[in-house]
Amino acid sequence: MDDEWEAGAAPWLRRQQPKTTYANEPNPVQCMFCGSHTVKRSASDRDADPGRLELYCDNQLCDAREMVLLVKRDGAEAIFRADVRALHLIDNGTMDVHAVFPPEVKSYTMSDLLADHGNEVERRMRKAPPVVD
Repeated sequence: MDDEWEAGAAPWLRRQQPKTTYANEPNPVQCMFCGSHTVKRSASDRDADPGRLELYCDNQLCDAREMVLLVKRDGAEAIFRADVRALHLIDNGTMDVHAVFPPEVKSYTMSDLLADHGNEVERRMRKAPPVVD
C-alpha cells in the first residue's frame, strides 16, 4: 500500500474502513484524544469529499467523541473551500462568529410556561376544513 497522500486522493481511513457504520467497526483505529482503538468513520462522513473526514470515537469515556479532520492546505485547492476560508477568517480575527451568528436566547415568564396552549401538534396535523363556495 502506498503511504503517500496527494490532494484529491481518498484518505487512508476511507480505504481501511470502506463503509460508514453505526455499529461495531471491524477495523477501528486509535483515537488521537483518548488513545483507545475505537475510532471509526462517522455515519455523516461523505466519500466524495477527500478534504474533510468525519470521525466518531466509540469510547464512552472519550470527551471528544465526534471530530472532523479538515485539510486546510494540500498544495492544490483546499484554500478555495468555504469551510477552510471561514476558519482562516476566524483565526486571523477578520470575522467575529458571535457577531455574525448571535446566539438565540429565549426567555419565558412563569405565566407563559403555565399557559395552556392546547395540543399544538394535533392542530398542526389536522387538515383545514374544505372551503365551500
